[in-house]
Amino acid sequence: MEKLHTLSAICSMAAALTIGAASAAPAPAAGLSSSSALADAVEFRAQVTAKAQALLSSEMPGEVSAIAFRDGERFKAGDVLVEYDCALPKARLLRAEAAASAAEGRWRSARELRKLNSISTADYEEARANVGIAAAEAKAERIQVGRCSIKAPFSGMVGETYVRPHEYVGEGQKLLTIYEVSAFEVEAILPAAALKVLRIGSRLTLTLDDTGAVYPVTVSRIAGSVDPVSQSVKVTGELQLPKREKTAGDAGAAALPLLPGMSGRVAWSPAP
Repeated sequence: MEKLHTLSAICSMAAALTIGAASAAPAPAAGLSSSSALADAVEFRAQVTAKAQALLSSEMPGEVSAIAFRDGERFKAGDVLVEYDCALPKARLLRAEAAASAAEGRWRSARELRKLNSISTADYEEARANVGIAAAEAKAERIQVGRCSIKAPFSGMVGETYVRPHEYVGEGQKLLTIYEVSAFEVEAILPAAALKVLRIGSRLTLTLDDTGAVYPVTVSRIAGSVDPVSQSVKVTGELQLPKREKTAGDAGAAALPLLPGMSGRVAWSPAP
C-alpha cells in the first residue's frame, strides 16, 4: 500500500511539472508569430494626416492687418490668407526706387563726361557701381513688400489660426496651419516583424475612433529604418475616399467628417 501511495505521488508531481512547463512557455506575441495572424486579426494605432499640409510662419516682423480665412474655412490656390500693415515697407521701396533712378542719371552723366575726358576714373567707376548698389537695394525692398501678404500655395482649408488682426508678430512666428482636403494619408507604427508580409501596395483597413467610419488604405511608404529600441517601423498609407465622400468644409458635408489628427486602428484586410 505504501508503494502505491508513493507511485501515485510521483505521477501527480510529473503531471504538475508538465502543466507548469506548458503555462510558463512564452506565448507568441500577437501578430508576430505568423503571416496569417498579421493578416487576420491584428490592429494597430494610426493617425490621419493630410497629404499636403503646411504651417505658415511670418517672414517679417510687423502688424497683421487682416486674416482672410478662419478655422475650417476653405480657400483656393493663390488666395491671400494673411495681410500686413505695409505702409513703412512701401515707403522704403519708393525711396529705394527713387535712389536707383538718381543713380542711373548720374551714370548717364558720367558716361557723357567720359567721352569728353572730363571725369576721373575713380568718379566714373563709382557712378557705375552706384547703379548696381541702388538697383540691389530697390530689389530688396520690393521683396519685402511682396512679403506683406501671404498667398495660399494650394487649395485647401485652414486648420488653425494662431494670430488675430492688429496683433504684432515677429519674424518666424507661426500664423496658421493649412491642409489640402482631397487627399489624406494614414501613419501607423507597426512591429518590425510585419515586414515579413507587408509590402508597398498592401491593403489595410482604417476604423476611426471618432466617427466609426471605415476606409480602405493602400500602403504607399515604409520607413527605411527600424527603431532599435522598440523594434518598430513607421508605415504610411493612402486613404481611399469613396467618390462621393465629403470632408469637413464641403457644402452639405456628411455627418462623418474626415480631419487631420483623427486617430483610429488599422488592420490587414482579408485577401481578395
